[in-house]
Amino acid sequence: MRHSNRPLHWFAAILIGWLWCSCALSRPSLSDLSIRVMLSENGDARITETRHMRIDSEGTEVYVVIGNLNGSRITDLSVTDESGQNYTYIGEWDVDRSRAEKSGRCGIVTKSDGYELCWGLGESGDRTYITSYTVTNMVKGYDDADGFNYMFVAEGMSPEPEHVSLVISRADGKPFAEDTAAIWGFRFDGYVSFDNGNIVAETTEPFDRHSAMIVMARFPHGFFTPEMTQGGTFEEVKERAFEGSDYNDDDFDIVGLIIFICVIVCLPLLLIAYLIYKWWQRNKVTKDLEWWRDIPLGGRLQEANNILNAYRYFGSDYNNLLSACILRLINIGAISIETTTGKDGKLKQNFVVHDLPDEPKQERLVGMIHNIFRQAAGDDTILEPRELRNWMQSRENQSVTDPFVQTLHTQSYIFKYTSAEARQSVQQLFGLKKYLKDFSLLNERHVGELSLWKEYMIYATLFGIADQVIRDMKRINPEYFNMDDIANQMADDMTLPTIYSTFHNSTSRAWMSKAEREARASGRGGRASFGGGGGFSGGGFGGGVR
Repeated sequence: MRHSNRPLHWFAAILIGWLWCSCALSRPSLSDLSIRVMLSENGDARITETRHMRIDSEGTEVYVVIGNLNGSRITDLSVTDESGQNYTYIGEWDVDRSRAEKSGRCGIVTKSDGYELCWGLGESGDRTYITSYTVTNMVKGYDDADGFNYMFVAEGMSPEPEHVSLVISRADGKPFAEDTAAIWGFRFDGYVSFDNGNIVAETTEPFDRHSAMIVMARFPHGFFTPEMTQGGTFEEVKERAFEGSDYNDDDFDIVGLIIFICVIVCLPLLLIAYLIYKWWQRNKVTKDLEWWRDIPLGGRLQEANNILNAYRYFGSDYNNLLSACILRLINIGAISIETTTGKDGKLKQNFVVHDLPDEPKQERLVGMIHNIFRQAAGDDTILEPRELRNWMQSRENQSVTDPFVQTLHTQSYIFKYTSAEARQSVQQLFGLKKYLKDFSLLNERHVGELSLWKEYMIYATLFGIADQVIRDMKRINPEYFNMDDIANQMADDMTLPTIYSTFHNSTSRAWMSKAEREARASGRGGRASFGGGGGFSGGGFGGGVR
């Protein structure tokens, strides 16, 4: 009889997969890159970069690529780490030295097209490296304005940063004004904006191999006194940077006219076809739909809301998602409804903000909402609707509210959920909705663990059927809400609606305000263009751990 080698093949495949995952997980990582730039009146820039990294046995050094300097120079390099150790600057750097020889030292590799700033990795583990250096003549003078187009983070870094933030300020504290300065961002998913007199850029998605961070800024003559002047105009610099970007999307041409005419003619037919297609997909999901009692999608509320929006015929809803996130925060103990004494001596119900448990494990949107509540509540940790409304309307907080509303308003289309695997998740979600709508048909013997009830209330809120489901729960087990204080708070129909409506309205206003400020091509800030940025100084390709 011939024996099968299938078990051996399975074992080999599992072993290879385990080895691959182990190697992938153990590689160096860069979780956050924070850059602070201080611009002097003469156009020099003092740059401080803080890297939060995970270091293993791979490599001997970190290096930063800076090329295309166009007359600028790099000086005064210094490096410190999380222990406060000041690395010894040794001048010209030898990349072939061992890891031990490089530990605690930094230096510069001078190349024909620029520099590499280098320092030793030192010990493995969670590390923080703080690198400072000066770029002379970053701001240059042009015939019509002063400005720069500079690559602050090079393309092709390894490891690729998961998050990058950039803050540019005047060294003398003089603020940048939106009505006189102009800013643009290129080659990263994120935003560039004016914030409290500073220029701020931040990513909303991790870098990939082709990402970089280029920021271009224009200032009126007299705001700086650049030591270096360039021939030509800044407008020419801008035109070159706009090539290949989506800042030029408003340009009119014959191709655009043809596309416009085709859309006008075909739009009604396309809309009808899309609605028929959506009806067909909805019918495939809901036909013979069975109850689903577990929490789908690993409890990810935003992904669940994306599915609900994808299967709607028209429009998208985010208010139920916001309310569900608030209930999730109550459920995990990050906020609570507590009785406090007001200034008039009367007892009243207030929202109290606590620390966010297991913050890295929470959904990004839930964490952002908690951060807004925490900052709006202030030192007393009591969140009043008036405080929340005023905080979200303040221009000083747009660097927080802008990424929040952008993260909130994700778009998912029904085409994403047509595969067999995706449809299973969709059916589970709609199966849970059916189960909750039929809750009145159940009795205690058929209800699962009571620990699920709080999650059921969260998802009933997401589905827009919370009132009915809570009534059914109270009918089935009225003692539950008396025994479980958290469940009682989540079912509060007096205090919750106030914070719901305040947060919904404030979020809508923040979204509209953000849209109004996104006069992007005029240089008022907004979403960065992933393309374009040509003619930049600094940066280049490469950098990271080697």
